[in-house]
Amino acid sequence: MSGCRSEKDPLSSTPKLALEHLQGESFKSVYFNGGAVAGVFAAWPSWLNEEDRAIRSPRVRAMAQAALSPKLFRQLDRQEHFDAVLLCGDPIQFKPLLEHLVQSGDWALDWLDPFSLVYVRGSEESFSAERISNVVRRWDAASKKSKASALAGISERLVAAHRKDAGLQMLEQAHAVSDDVAEVWVAEGNFRLARGEMEKAVSAADRALGIDKRNRAAKSVKAQGLYFSRHFEDAYLLSKELLDDSPDDPVMMFNHAKISHEVGAIQEEIGILRKLVRIALKEGRSASWFRVYLGQALGMTGKGPEAIAEFDLALGDVDLPEDQRQTAENYKKRIEKMLEPIRITK
Repeated sequence: MSGCRSEKDPLSSTPKLALEHLQGESFKSVYFNGGAVAGVFAAWPSWLNEEDRAIRSPRVRAMAQAALSPKLFRQLDRQEHFDAVLLCGDPIQFKPLLEHLVQSGDWALDWLDPFSLVYVRGSEESFSAERISNVVRRWDAASKKSKASALAGISERLVAAHRKDAGLQMLEQAHAVSDDVAEVWVAEGNFRLARGEMEKAVSAADRALGIDKRNRAAKSVKAQGLYFSRHFEDAYLLSKELLDDSPDDPVMMFNHAKISHEVGAIQEEIGILRKLVRIALKEGRSASWFRVYLGQALGMTGKGPEAIAEFDLALGDVDLPEDQRQTAENYKKRIEKMLEPIRITK
């Protein structure tokens, strides 16, 4: 997981470059996530829907929510048949949708910069190493800090887009420009997380925090590295700190619920999962994923009937992933067996 970038350079912290690229195309309908909204509305490109003149319109809210719900994205896409997808900001905030785009085979990476990713409909790849080089040249005259931060941002998005080798090349360039920039070490941490090298991820996050002790992105990387290396108590304390700063961030909430489970704070986990279910239902998103975890937590506290009810609601969702469906079915059967009356034989 990574956090929002502190860099003030508009080329690294806004969709400016991606919008310049999109403006040169003849797109009629473009999906954009919540992280892109401010930049899109400021530029007001030709493909912006008339309904979007109200920034809080139902369509804009639905598009923001779809970043966490591929099912909702597919519903919107059937209605509007998007030509392109613009994803901006922290990759963890749109990871479910990005994974869907990468795995579907229906979308190809078309553009990438320190703040944005653009996918276009179709399987023909239009992205290239030359295009990355052209983007990087925009920082030739910038300060070392700005250029290193930009390279780090590009690396993070390449890794998020499943291009680890290219991400490593950008990361090495960022280190070569400056090793005294927190964002470079955050990108290093994210790369190590993607490689499953948790101790190195934690070490990179500590290097970033040594430069900027308040860096939320570094804290997020460290919390995830600690969690996956099974240092649950330390991960819990750091995750709690992050959640206290962003109590309504659904990504932070879900991550903290998982860590709470590992340290035995089951009631805290249940409270977070119930809140996530309410938020998802209010926003018109599927709550089934959260219900599976909630059912497990309720079962652990002896609330069998409530757990079964949550599993039934999750299983009623035809789009529930198969692995989650099997988990729900197995747990439900186990709890039902425990609730069977004891038969006394003579």
